[in-house]
Amino acid sequence: MSQPVRHAGTLHALLDRSLWWMENLAAALAGAVMLLAMVLVSLDALLRYIFGAPLTFQYYLTEKYLMVGMVALSLSWGFRTGGYIRIEGLVQALPRGLRALVLRAGLLLSAAYIAVLAWLGGAYFLSAIRKGEVVMGVIDWPVSWSWICIPVGCGLLALRLLLVAIGPDGGLMVKSVHAE
Repeated sequence: MSQPVRHAGTLHALLDRSLWWMENLAAALAGAVMLLAMVLVSLDALLRYIFGAPLTFQYYLTEKYLMVGMVALSLSWGFRTGGYIRIEGLVQALPRGLRALVLRAGLLLSAAYIAVLAWLGGAYFLSAIRKGEVVMGVIDWPVSWSWICIPVGCGLLALRLLLVAIGPDGGLMVKSVHAE
């Protein structure tokens, strides 16, 4: 995993280092969730086809909880490590100063949008917990806990986008495919 940016003693460096640890923890948790999902799906297939006794809870648990955790918890780590697509045709044609301004504006708008998603996800999580919402079936699944990864993952991504946008290089540090 990439190391946090080192700017001796700056507030930006302190925030980057703190966020770096939270992103790594969330990504490690997403990896563990993915491993659990793979084990459950494989075990379900084996039990279903060899013994005719499937794991009745596996599909819903994987679909509504584990897959959400895999994706949402790794968002910020993925952005930080360059796991995204960026179309640069127009931006590369701009002068360096204007390019930095456009990239900062894009990152700030993206951070605001993702922060709203985190806020709304958190609000839905709290509402579902207060109401005690469940999906009834073989097991009564609490709706709230299928939403907890949304505010966590999107919140971390919003913070990362904001930190990159206000950083010393204004988003120019975001890796380019052509820079390698």
